[in-house]
Amino acid sequence: MHSNRKLLGRFAPSPTGPLHMGSLIAAVASYCDIKQRGGRWHVRIDDLDPPREVPKAAESILQTLSAHGLKSDLPIDYQSQHSAAYTRALSQLAPLSFFCTCRRKQLQDFAIYPGTCRHNKEATEHSATRISVGEKKTTFEDLILGIQEHNLSAEFGDYIIRRKDGLIAYNLATAVDDAAEITHVVRGQDLYPTTSVQVHLMQVLGLTPPIYAHIPVLTYADGKKLSKQNLAPALNDAFAASNLRSAFRYLGMPMIKAENWTVQQLLAWGITNWNLSKLPGKLRPFSTTS
Repeated sequence: MHSNRKLLGRFAPSPTGPLHMGSLIAAVASYCDIKQRGGRWHVRIDDLDPPREVPKAAESILQTLSAHGLKSDLPIDYQSQHSAAYTRALSQLAPLSFFCTCRRKQLQDFAIYPGTCRHNKEATEHSATRISVGEKKTTFEDLILGIQEHNLSAEFGDYIIRRKDGLIAYNLATAVDDAAEITHVVRGQDLYPTTSVQVHLMQVLGLTPPIYAHIPVLTYADGKKLSKQNLAPALNDAFAASNLRSAFRYLGMPMIKAENWTVQQLLAWGITNWNLSKLPGKLRPFSTTS
């Protein structure tokens, strides 16, 4: 059991655009949860995919978080600065790894990677690195969903840990960084499918997984997730207090007589009243008039 001084939660946005209400809900949930536990909150910018990054997006994200009173207790971290740790992990995973030259078209008829290149132990210029998952089941604890068990071989197959373009895969980078010091990960259920893969990597690397809680995600009325890809409107920092009140309402935490509260007062209220067990099973659809 970690002492309160060592408890650490995190919010890890990708710099692919400005924060929207769905992002704020995830940030607020992770912040209130770890703060109520007496721990610290950490902001990590997941900037490992330059082709998808938007110029100045990281600065915009940090500015918006600050405007909403959500300030990291540790220096802002950037995944792009962790290449040495990822290289060590790749080396450690080498006995289970192989190099895949399959094109997307070759795999489009398979729901799960069929193991075509499992015999390839020599890297080529255009090969991705995959890890052979074997048949062992992966288990992890989710504070909302309970104990979760997955058979990676049947559900995911041999997944990529280094892309053909040389970039480190999201799951490997996240596994290495989360296991380094994060004790609690509160994030949206849209990221739930990645969790068993990340836990598998942590276990193979001899690392300790954090405790997870996957909260419902904010959607439009048609059920599509509020996201940058779906053109979710950016948060207006000038209305930070109003945005926080909306985030709490979406999280099933209606506020009374809070119109004139500062962002600091709102967050203090949120920490005091946070309760994972009382989160709604599904967030009501996003509306600009909420």
